[in-house]
Amino acid sequence: MKKNMLIYPVSALLAAGLFAGCAAMSVQAAPGRTAPASSAKPEASPEPEAPAASPDIDSIAGLGELQAVVEEPFYKNSAAFVVDVDNGHNPYDVEWDYGELYDAYIEEADWSLVFDADFYMESFPALALLYQYDEELLLEHFQTVGVHEGRQGNETFNVAAYQENCKKELRAAFGDHYECYYFYWMLNQASQEGVATSGENYPLQLDVKMTYEQAKEFEKVNEYRAEVGVEPLKFDPELAAAACYRGWVDISEGYGAHDWLNDEANGETANALMGLLHMTRLGENTVDCGVNNASQHINNTFYINYRYSPDHYEAMINPDYKYFGCSHIYFGTNRIPESRRRDSGTYNKPMMRIEFDLFTDALSTPVHP
Repeated sequence: MKKNMLIYPVSALLAAGLFAGCAAMSVQAAPGRTAPASSAKPEASPEPEAPAASPDIDSIAGLGELQAVVEEPFYKNSAAFVVDVDNGHNPYDVEWDYGELYDAYIEEADWSLVFDADFYMESFPALALLYQYDEELLLEHFQTVGVHEGRQGNETFNVAAYQENCKKELRAAFGDHYECYYFYWMLNQASQEGVATSGENYPLQLDVKMTYEQAKEFEKVNEYRAEVGVEPLKFDPELAAAACYRGWVDISEGYGAHDWLNDEANGETANALMGLLHMTRLGENTVDCGVNNASQHINNTFYINYRYSPDHYEAMINPDYKYFGCSHIYFGTNRIPESRRRDSGTYNKPMMRIEFDLFTDALSTPVHP
């Protein structure tokens, strides 16, 4: 396993130009028992009714109790935590699956009332970069992650403004389950006319959602810092999007470890990536590993790998760093050219997996302006 750490200072921030060009199971009788013979054809079981979206308060409030698969412990569904960059649907990020009922609400709602792709990309530029400016996938992110975080999706609907001005019964029912306010607004337009949903000084994002794996990585890094009396890091979702971009670009473009950053051909893009978040210093820890087949893509203890590597450990406990973001596991076909395969144990494998932790001393994002 190859483990690396890099501190990358940047003097020129070239954010401009980064956006260019983007736009069933058989049943048997129990042993020792004989199923009764019958000449009558058994009646077919009725198909279960599909969940339906309801606009009433109590039904929508129930959405706040749903949990996505990637929020559950890693071992329950480990494959959900892996981003396969060869996935034809979404090769950039994990998918947040809340079940059929939530999907029914997504289908029922009019998302044009709360989402504009250009506004979303401008407000969350590192996320837009990660998603390669794919408007449909960014809408999917907003529907499954953004609304839970209270992200503003267009100029006219800010959930903090709506939460402040809506009826008290909505606040009593929904609390800080921000997704409920979005769905209630979209499904009850007739009764909500006149409620203020915008204004000055409302934040673009109210909360942060992490997968179980990200939350565990963040928790352990801060445990290490506490052991040596260093202030805890703050998790930033835009920095996490940048970490995910690093995982995606290494797998998809055939780079190992920090090679992408060290390649002069990527200098302008690397500077621009930092410029998006207004960073002047970036530290990254990474574990990249060659594997023989798809069953070997799982590793959820990166913080342990980093703990017992001096350079990686130093990055985790460095008091100069204030903010943290980590990626999911990125996995795909090995695209590293023969000329860059430095050893047979790591890179001469048919597939690769990788994870990134990023650290910075300062940034400017919707969560940390």
